[in-house]
Amino acid sequence: MAAQESHEEEVPTRERILREASRLFSRKGYHGTSTREIAEAVEIRQPSLFHHFPSKRDIMSELIDIDHGESSIVAERQAAGKGSAALRLYRYLVWDIAFICRCAYDLTSVELVVDDPIFADKMAKRDALVIARRSMIEQAIDSGEFVSVDADLAEKAIVWILRGDIADTAGQAVPDADVVADQLASFILRALLEDASQLGEIRAAGSITEV
Repeated sequence: MAAQESHEEEVPTRERILREASRLFSRKGYHGTSTREIAEAVEIRQPSLFHHFPSKRDIMSELIDIDHGESSIVAERQAAGKGSAALRLYRYLVWDIAFICRCAYDLTSVELVVDDPIFADKMAKRDALVIARRSMIEQAIDSGEFVSVDADLAEKAIVWILRGDIADTAGQAVPDADVVADQLASFILRALLEDASQLGEIRAAGSITEV
């Protein structure tokens, strides 16, 4: 127990705020959570909270950036790449799912607030992520790698799976993140591939290439 408490003390206050706030937002909702409750969860006073984050909105804004920031960069890079679009989508999915599985924050609430007008400045990254995913799906359909399917519907199905993974992990790091990432990414690809026998080749190629 003492070792666990010592470990918690090593976590910087700003990081603890993000972690506890993410859990409260997911449990009570963004609008239903007060800065006082966040401060109490972190075991600090409100002035200390405001020293790190001027407002509750700033906390959620950072969580949105964590959820969408690097993910959109990886997805856009893969969407603009050369070669098999199915392989590039697999690489992105493995990266994003592994990121979710290792994330220390419960990001369940992010998708529930990102359309709120107060976070309008955060829409660009989320939109870029959606466009990049849809682009890879469309490219794979056009090349004959994927079955003919509505690209918007396929992209939304991927989002539902990612959201399910976020809800399932809820900020609790998954020890076998890479295994889970491969399993979920493979599940998605298997459902979309025109020739499911190509999945093994895609997985092998994806495992040796950086995103």
